[in-house]
Amino acid sequence: MKKITLCLKIVFTILFLSLITVKDTLAEPTVLEILTGRATWTPSAVSLVQRGKAHIEQDNFREAIADFNRAISLNPNLAEAYYYRARAQRQLESSSEFREAYVKALTVRGIARLQLGDHRRAIADLNYVIAHDPDSSLAYLNRGIARLSLGQTQLARADFRQARTFDPLINVADYQQETIALSK
Repeated sequence: MKKITLCLKIVFTILFLSLITVKDTLAEPTVLEILTGRATWTPSAVSLVQRGKAHIEQDNFREAIADFNRAISLNPNLAEAYYYRARAQRQLESSSEFREAYVKALTVRGIARLQLGDHRRAIADLNYVIAHDPDSSLAYLNRGIARLSLGQTQLARADFRQARTFDPLINVADYQQETIALSK
């Protein structure tokens, strides 16, 4: 009987303490909330950082960044969240998935700039594409068109030759005539 009484005192003490405890992040439910079935679990900033670190270990950088962003929104003074978010962003940017998507985006932007007549900026975008995807016939072709439009005929010819090397179906003569016609 004494053991039951002692256990009840401990349970009531825990319940009482959980009622008067002020929670700073509203992360874990109180014992009373658990016992009454009204408990909801919202991750704390620290637990989000831990989960984000686990995502980094599994190369799930996007999920990790989302967890670190949420941790920072819960606790903007948590330096660890900022550190690991930067680390995850760096690793995401160096991942081949990110690099491929970025190169494709710059290819499209370079072509759009070319069509808008912004030849120098188109060349800058396409230079980046060629540096990261040296087999891109599309980048060489469009850079050649941009260079031809700027009067850089020798460089344009070199780009056209390179484009044809990677894609023999490209008819450079058609592009040259079209570009010359547009520039008049």
